Amino acid sequence: MGNSISAEGAMDGSQHEPVLLRELLEAAAPREGECWIDGTFGFGGHAVALLDRGARVLAMDRDPEAEKRAALLQDAWGERLSFVQRDFAEMEAAVSGIGWGAVDGVLLDLGISSGQLDDPSRGFSFRWDAPLDMRMDPTGPVTAGDLLQELGEEDLAKLFAVVARPGESRRLARAVVRARGQGRLQTTGDFVTAIGAARPSHRRIHPATRAFLALRMAVNDELGSLERALPASLRLLSSGGRLAVISFHSEEDRRVKHFLREHLLQKPAATSGAEERPQPEEGFVRQARFLPTNEERLRNPRSRSARLRVGWKATRKDL
Repeated sequence: MGNSISAEGAMDGSQHEPVLLRELLEAAAPREGECWIDGTFGFGGHAVALLDRGARVLAMDRDPEAEKRAALLQDAWGERLSFVQRDFAEMEAAVSGIGWGAVDGVLLDLGISSGQLDDPSRGFSFRWDAPLDMRMDPTGPVTAGDLLQELGEEDLAKLFAVVARPGESRRLARAVVRARGQGRLQTTGDFVTAIGAARPSHRRIHPATRAFLALRMAVNDELGSLERALPASLRLLSSGGRLAVISFHSEEDRRVKHFLREHLLQKPAATSGAEERPQPEEGFVRQARFLPTNEERLRNPRSRSARLRVGWKATRKDL
């Protein structure tokens, strides 16, 4: 089932390594003839691995650049690969649009791709002085600059509180309001300068890291998309299907963990007198978490904070 395009290489020739690939393939075990959704196509590394195992793949991504990379893959894989430029929260409509019914697997690799992070014009990184954009879909209605200019101090504090402690989030909000009042909040460089005045610089990570993350997540409603995508995945999965989510932030991981546990199916108690909690009609009969190996962390620093959670779908009658 081989192909000249490898999962480890990016479709545009740059080096991109999909995170936790070995763990995903071993745990979720995609098989020939299965139908999988890759909700975050990016550079196509995970999609290629699924295709190489014989699966059919519906690839989704908000970024139109991903569609160009998918077109290259379609030359190699033909009708086994479909691409839809949509938020993965809309996966049910996407599945219906290509004529699929239930699916065997859903993969969500949360966050942004290396290509988005490394493109100065997108404004995702503080390594360059760039426009305050941060939209995964460049046609989206709200930019990072819009939020920084329009939100009040209280709403800004709530935005930063997703990744920062309350006291710190309020300091960040005050710094933003002060900088924009002085007309010094036009670019990512201005944002970094404003943040630097509110956060100590002696920490292990750059003072701007978490603030950029919080702002990006707000611009793209990333937590909202995740909250909508998880139940959509459960509805779409056939019995025995697998949900696999790779997250890079504790709040994302917490929500995935909570969803899997909330929908955990348990076998009926062995003793008839035992009190049982109400069982949903469908859920996950098993779940597991995986971390990158030390070798992967050294080889691919962007994997250091990654977490993979996998849930196996079942219905109550399967127990």
